[in-house]
Amino acid sequence: MAEDISAQKPKSIQAMFNKIAGKYDLANTVLSLGTHFIWKKKLVKAAALQMNQKALDCATGTGDIAFLLENSVKGRAEITAIDFSDEMIKVAKERAKENKSLVLFQYADIENLPFLDNAFDVATISFGLRNVGSTERALRELARVVKPGGKVLILEFGQPTAPLIKEAYGFYSGKVLPELGGLISGEKQAYKYLHQSSAQFPCGEKLCNLAQSTGLYKQSQFKSLSFGVAYLYTLIPR
Repeated sequence: MAEDISAQKPKSIQAMFNKIAGKYDLANTVLSLGTHFIWKKKLVKAAALQMNQKALDCATGTGDIAFLLENSVKGRAEITAIDFSDEMIKVAKERAKENKSLVLFQYADIENLPFLDNAFDVATISFGLRNVGSTERALRELARVVKPGGKVLILEFGQPTAPLIKEAYGFYSGKVLPELGGLISGEKQAYKYLHQSSAQFPCGEKLCNLAQSTGLYKQSQFKSLSFGVAYLYTLIPR
């Protein structure tokens, strides 16, 4: 890619995801050895969506979390899913049609959500928060559209701290992942960005502190997954 990929350059992120949309699911499964399915199921379980509630899935990609949320209540909830990649939304809509899903997929930016205040009981975002220009702005928008006492669930990459795990993951993420991801998707630069953005994004207590600094959340907690390769956050809006 000619342009550097950066969360501070939204068009570069959008272009990256548009280019890898067709191979995105395959790459995720191969590169994580299927672990991402386990992490996503943990998020959905923590969301504890109830029948007849409303849920919003942001940065939905091809719709994994949205479909899991829908299935968790046997289709008896209103699920809206957004992404700012047209190609990702296109793939998600095709999956919905194939599976007779009622999830509503639409183009939208998490930093400027087109929804009323307190519109949802639950909001989720999986591996997308590090890709926005302003993490604080995104956290504020999530708090705005979720009802007081509802839940905001975030699944995001982190940085392992145990020496051996840190060294092994650093080698895999920095050396193996870009090469393998490039072979699968044809976009090596995208998977270099994955490593760089994951290594730099605030995780654990740092992200919880950022959420609390907005003054919009009354509770925040996190759980380390796979020795800190990923983190699951539960935020409760005021």
